[in-house]
Amino acid sequence: MSWVQKPKTVSGKFIVDGTLEAKHIKATTITADKFSGSVEEEYWAYTDAVDVSWGYSGFHTVHTFTFPKTELGIFKGRHINWSAEGYHSTASSSRSDGTFEFRIEVEVPSVQTATNIGNATHLSSASGDYQVVSFEGNLASNRIGSGGSIGTQGGNYRTYKNLYYDPRTYQGSDLVTNGNFNSGTANWTLGAGTHSSGYGAYSLATPSSGQGFSYQALTTVVGEVYQVSGNITGGNIAGIIRISTAADLVENTTIATSGAINAVQATSFEFTATSTTTYIILATSGATSQGQYRGFDNLVVKQYLRKTIILLSTTGGAIVPSDGTPTSLWYHPYSGASAGTYAVVDTMKQTLRMRSYVNYLRFTQESYIGWFNDDIKIRIRCMNTGAFGKTLTINDMKIFMQSRIVE
Repeated sequence: MSWVQKPKTVSGKFIVDGTLEAKHIKATTITADKFSGSVEEEYWAYTDAVDVSWGYSGFHTVHTFTFPKTELGIFKGRHINWSAEGYHSTASSSRSDGTFEFRIEVEVPSVQTATNIGNATHLSSASGDYQVVSFEGNLASNRIGSGGSIGTQGGNYRTYKNLYYDPRTYQGSDLVTNGNFNSGTANWTLGAGTHSSGYGAYSLATPSSGQGFSYQALTTVVGEVYQVSGNITGGNIAGIIRISTAADLVENTTIATSGAINAVQATSFEFTATSTTTYIILATSGATSQGQYRGFDNLVVKQYLRKTIILLSTTGGAIVPSDGTPTSLWYHPYSGASAGTYAVVDTMKQTLRMRSYVNYLRFTQESYIGWFNDDIKIRIRCMNTGAFGKTLTINDMKIFMQSRIVE
């Protein structure tokens, strides 16, 4: 019997904290059991009925609980959501307005953690003592919680607002060389027909048969999205702008196209790169006789850049230089508050028109606390800003806690 070496295998629970690289991963080899716990953890907490009766404008603690540390100490996004039913007693036959304020508060630990967000770059100044800054990719928004502040690693706490991820608004540099043809036909390779340039405009003419075309190779990133724009100028035959994986007019290598355009007009379209070298091709739509032509101008190809945008306070001084110098920023969940105190991470107010005596209500609130791994002691507090003597009873509060890998 010949000797046979069995394939190497990994048995049991397989947990990866980082990037897994492999030439081949079969779907049948990955099951939910292999990733249990380390990818996502969920916890629930409940309360019994809580009678909230307090003086005017006083906060009352409804429930205090602990959001457990992440399994294996892996940094994860920490999210909390609670909902509750209850009833409000007005102790009066008159109708009145009732305003309820709820807070999610986190106890400040003795050793405060700061999470590195990434390098921020100044984009513009905004009204009201704020500057617009950006981080590369969507990683930054995963690391910034609902409360806290942003600053340097050692402090310089700044408030922030208008956090959002934008995968398409901001674009990189133009990939086309001599797209305005101010340098004649330089950097454009003729495939068929003839081409010429004069006064900053480009003309492509048909050969004796078939389509005239010219092209330029662009360096692209597989999977990234790009925008193509350009002007179709005068001529007596339709013009086409094509994006292809090859320097030819073969249909199965074409990724995207403007279509055949007879009019004098601007055109734009998008494509997703499928290779590291992509070709922009200018072509005529065909010919009934040699020398028919179409003009092109202002060809531009730009990659969309994924950015997280945020308005950062400049009160106390801007911490991201306006000259474009990248600055490493950190998220501080507790903004330097004293250990043992509680920092407010989310506030929710609700004003309702109350009928006489008893009103049945439902409340809900959620907050993203941030990207870290420690135990979190949390309390939910509420306040009734109505008149004296009015009470609120909270029944069946359900608290959902989720820790999830967000990278």
